Amino acid sequence: MTYAEKMLAALSAGDLADAQLNFEKTQREDSAEIRAGLAEELLQMGFLDESEQLIQQLLAEFPEEDSLKVMLAEIAIEDGETDKAFSILETIPAGSSSYSQSLVLQADLYQLLGLPEVSENKLSEAKKYLPDEPLLDFALAELYFSEEQYARALELYLMLNASSTFEAPVNLAERIGVSYTRLGEFETAVAYLEDAVKDTGSDDTLYELAITYMQLEESAKAITLLQQLQAVNPDYMTVYYPLAKMLHDEGRHQEARDVLQQGLAASPFTVPLYHLASTNAYSLGMVELAEDYLHQALEMEEDKDHTLLKLSELLINEARYDEVVSLLSGLENPDQGFAHWYLAQAYNGLEQFDEARTHYRRAFNWLGSEPDFLKEYGLFLREDGLLEESQSILTRYLHLVPGDIEILSLLDD
Repeated sequence: MTYAEKMLAALSAGDLADAQLNFEKTQREDSAEIRAGLAEELLQMGFLDESEQLIQQLLAEFPEEDSLKVMLAEIAIEDGETDKAFSILETIPAGSSSYSQSLVLQADLYQLLGLPEVSENKLSEAKKYLPDEPLLDFALAELYFSEEQYARALELYLMLNASSTFEAPVNLAERIGVSYTRLGEFETAVAYLEDAVKDTGSDDTLYELAITYMQLEESAKAITLLQQLQAVNPDYMTVYYPLAKMLHDEGRHQEARDVLQQGLAASPFTVPLYHLASTNAYSLGMVELAEDYLHQALEMEEDKDHTLLKLSELLINEARYDEVVSLLSGLENPDQGFAHWYLAQAYNGLEQFDEARTHYRRAFNWLGSEPDFLKEYGLFLREDGLLEESQSILTRYLHLVPGDIEILSLLDD
């Protein structure tokens, strides 16, 4: 047994003292080939200092061995020493057998630095030296995937998936399925994601499949998968909102409330959960609780305008019009469609019709294709005696909702 083998055995047994003893002996006694193999093993195990020590020793003996420089650069990257890694890789010439590996590592570094275009150039250059290397195709696919260039990523993933010899370090079916979902091809995505769930069953894959079912309006399947994910991993924070939303939309309000309470306990600073919890509580007749959820959301200062609009909608439903006018004065961006609409409703409720008319007209600039707004605005104008303008707005509404008997009858009179 070599000293390198004895060191690895000692590490496996947790005997660090014996491992250190054999590490010193391997540097003196073992062959260069054995030491190089040990350096690679130690690098994979995370013993970076020991691996670097061996590599430096080997480089002193074989200064032209560029594969050792590649390993040294990998250690520098692991240590977060980006400049050092670049300096090492730049010493590897284009004619070296390790040059393509150097380009791949440089591509990784440029991606870490937020320079995906340079990263792509390095990988494309490496392809010139190794045109049939699937790992380079995979690296390019991963780069495109991370940059949300899903069509380009998908082309490469499909090619790699068709190979009988390439073993990807990730689940290709999952990558293909997610790429299809991001491209809006949900029906095609399902088969790949189902295969990925059977293969790995990871939380992320399960979530992606559930969301894909949701997009296909197969809510029963989506709910089942999200409930399964929540049971297995209650710390998977993104599960709570879509699960509660689907339950709420199906009228299963109490079940949705249970999920929302669990979600808020697990993730108490997630503003969208408070918004949905408010809507859900209001549906259950818990008006004070619904309002309280929105006040809690306001304390977090995130997405404040959206929260103020949600609270205004609730107050309008409760005919608390003065509070709406006061509340909306605190908007960071007061010039937006729903803000003007809610102010119009509030002023109408306060019988300040000139103000109401002004805000309805402003809201129309944003909400001219919103059926509920158009109907309400048209009826307001009719009550206001502006019959021609009312007819124009209600006619526009009927283009969107042609079967509204009430409005059809009104316009016929």
